[in-house]
Formats: sequence, structure tokens, C-alpha cells
Amino acid sequence: MMKRLTAMLSFLVLLVLPLLSGCSTASAPPSRMPERALLRSTAPSKPAAPNVTMQHDYYALEDTLHVFFKFEDTRQLLNLQRAVSGLEYIVRAGSSERDATLLRDSVRVTAPTGAAASDGAVGVQLKLPAKLVAVPNVLQLRLLQKQRGQERPLRFYMPLKPEMLQKDFMVLQAASGQPLLRQYVTTQEPLVLKQYKEEQPTQVLYYNAEFVPALPPMSTRQEPSPNLLKPTDSTTYTGQDTIRLEKSGLYLLKRGTEKVRGLTAQPNAFPQITKAQEMLEPLIYLTTSEERDYLMKTKDPKATVDEFWLKIAQNSEVARSLIKTFYSRVEEANKLYTSHKPGWATDRGMIYIVYGPPSNISRVGNTETWIYRETDASPYVKFVFNKKENTFTENYYELIRHRDYGESWYSTVAKWRAGIAET
Repeated sequence: MMKRLTAMLSFLVLLVLPLLSGCSTASAPPSRMPERALLRSTAPSKPAAPNVTMQHDYYALEDTLHVFFKFEDTRQLLNLQRAVSGLEYIVRAGSSERDATLLRDSVRVTAPTGAAASDGAVGVQLKLPAKLVAVPNVLQLRLLQKQRGQERPLRFYMPLKPEMLQKDFMVLQAASGQPLLRQYVTTQEPLVLKQYKEEQPTQVLYYNAEFVPALPPMSTRQEPSPNLLKPTDSTTYTGQDTIRLEKSGLYLLKRGTEKVRGLTAQPNAFPQITKAQEMLEPLIYLTTSEERDYLMKTKDPKATVDEFWLKIAQNSEVARSLIKTFYSRVEEANKLYTSHKPGWATDRGMIYIVYGPPSNISRVGNTETWIYRETDASPYVKFVFNKKENTFTENYYELIRHRDYGESWYSTVAKWRAGIAET
């Protein structure tokens, strides 16, 4: 990610410099920047922490559950291929360390086939006896570090549910044969539906739907439900045919009457931000309605992006810092929170982009709570997200909105617009 952002920043500098040199004498010089922005631009920022995530998929065959995992640091600060030697897994009769151990073992981790050399991700496949896939059993995972020290252990949990044994297929990336463990694909990415028992035709339904970005946390309006959509196109594939999702939008894969999974197809290099138009869209969270109208109607997205950030920062150095922080968060939100729409446009994506990584995330049942601890610059704030039933994804969470968020939201946005980005 850092290499991509460096390239993107270099691209923007070429645009920023002509704009700076072309500013009239009426423009505010760097010395007239808001005092807080000057202090922030020169103060050292705290180092970013890795964010290691787990993606998985599975299929059942005979008396075994085959589970595939991929672990990666979405911020690409930690190369797991170098830092991790293996994975220890335990099946317990419950979610706590006090529950009985039903199975314990360890395996080596490998770099997923086709992964970029700089990705640093690792993968592993486990085979679990079907008799252990039952409530209340939980699979506990721990990545084993090559150099043991004071680092916090990387632990993950997956409840084992009986219905998992009914799934006898997986969606694979056609180029590598690896499981597709994420919610999104690009429009250039061919897929295959691998069926391990009875083969059935695969129906691919296309939904030409546009979804609005997340509403502010104090909004009282409701977003339309994606479950009410109707398909606008359908294609049927047989056997091991290559499936191509060539149009941007929302797809639902079905096998007979059985839903396989939903996918969001995005153009270009998603989840990366590579085009000026893609840089414009997330600015909805920092702008007024009049500014948004101007941004979206522009005929020159490149110049408009530069104009926006320079107006906020009032010098190119601060602008580069703001751009790097903002769009790295956009890319990470795309990786983590994409559901039936791009991650940056979801509730969790919105909060992540504007507020940054939370101090703490806790999950209880279908509820996810984000805590931002009080600092010298920001007060304590808590956001609660509820998982929502969704035809297309298991990764859709809605924020419980409340008018009391207004003061915190406007204050945080105001900091961005004063050239201050909390890191």
C-alpha cells in the first residue's frame, strides 16, 4: 500500500506544483495557515500499528470440513511471510480458554499462490472432523511468531456450526485456483464455481444498482434495503465454465435454487485508488452540499482533487500528508468493509475514514462496538454497529445512529478542513 500511495502522491505533486505557482497574490500564503495545522504538520505522528485480518471459506466432503484461511496485514506494515512460522489451532467446547479442548494441532503457513511478492499474506488449509462441527464448539487460531517477544499474540476465532457441513462448493479464482475469500472482485477477474459433489448449473444474476454513501452518524434517515432489488440480467454457466462479471455492480451466484454467494464487481484496481474520479467520491464525508455538487460536476477531476486539498492545507507538504492519510484509509476500508457496496461507502468505512482506526473493537453476537479513547485532541466516542440480514453478503453492518453524534462528527470533520488528520 505504501508504494502505491507514494506513486499516487508523486502523481498529485505534479498537479499541485502548477496550481501553487499559478496562485494569485490574493491567495493565502503558507504562513497564514491555521495555527493548529502548522503545529500538526511539524509534530511527529505516532507510528501506525499493523491490522492483521483473517478471511476464510470452506466446503464439506464426506466426514470432513475443509477450511481455507488467509491472513494479511491490510496496512502492509507487517510481512507475515517473514514474521510467522506456523499456526496453532484448537477446537474447544465453547469460546473461553476454560472450555474443554477437543482437538489441538499446528500446521505450517504458506504464501497463497498468485499473491504479490509484496503482499506478505499467508494462507493455510485445515481439515476438521465433521463430528466437531457442532454448537457450541469454537475453532481458535493463533499465528506462531518466528521471534517470540513482547508482541501481542495474533488470535482469531470461528464458531463451528452444523450448517457448515451442508456446503459442498467454493468460488475459486480461475487464474490461480485459489479460493476467493473476499467480498469483491474486479471486472477483469475470472472465477470458477468448484463443486465437490453433484454438479449443477450456476446462474449469475446481475443487479444494476447504485448505492448512496453512508449517511452521517447523527442522521435520522434510513438507507434503502438491498434485499428489495430485482435482477436486470441473468447468465447460466455449466460445469467448470469460467464465470466473468464484466460489468460493475452487484451479483448473486445461485446453484439451482440454492444461493451460493453475492459479490460486488468493481472496475480498475479496486480496492486500490488509482483514478482521480475515485479520489473525488469519498470526499462526500468532508464537504458541504454545495461543494459536493461542484466536485461531482467537474470536467477535470485531477485538478479538482488538487484544488480541494490545497484549499484545506494551504501548502503542498501538508496536502501530501492529508492525502496519504485519507486515501490509505479509503483503501483499507475497501478491503475490510466492502459488502453490497464499496467499503468506503459503508457505515464502518465512513467512520474509519473520518475518525481513523478505533482504539478498541469488541464483538458480541451480531454487534460490533468501536471505542475511540479520549486524547488531548479528541473526546471519548463509541460507535455501535449491528449486523443486518443481507441477501448478498455476511459483511454488512449498520451504525446505530443518534443525534448526539453531531458535535463529535462536526468537530472531527472541522479538523480535517483545518489541515489536521489524527493518526
